[in-house]
Amino acid sequence: MDEGPVQCEFFVPIVRNSDKQPHQPMAWASLGNEIRRVFPAGHSGPETFYRGDALVPGEYEDNPGEPPIQDTSRRYLLAIPANKVDDLRQILRKAANTFDQLAMYLSVKGDVEFIAPSESDSFLG
Repeated sequence: MDEGPVQCEFFVPIVRNSDKQPHQPMAWASLGNEIRRVFPAGHSGPETFYRGDALVPGEYEDNPGEPPIQDTSRRYLLAIPANKVDDLRQILRKAANTFDQLAMYLSVKGDVEFIAPSESDSFLG
């Protein structure tokens, strides 16, 4: 029996980690293009692919014991087949390189993981 889609949620900070500068528009376009390329079926409405243009405030800790760092991200929601979640993880490893992030926050059916790129992961686009 084919399992239905699972909800995946991830966030992309609006600035690079290294210099806190905004990402180039091409980086954002590459992310959307890659999602549509890897998950081509069913992107007919917000129930299967939703990118919130509203910015989501957040914070993270670089080092325990130090004050948290405030940041702002774009929130993405996707409904994808359960057997394609590893494909999303691969996209997020490339996205981490493209968007200059140490790791990407991913929630799959409410289970949170942090996707960090390796030296062998490339860039989007």
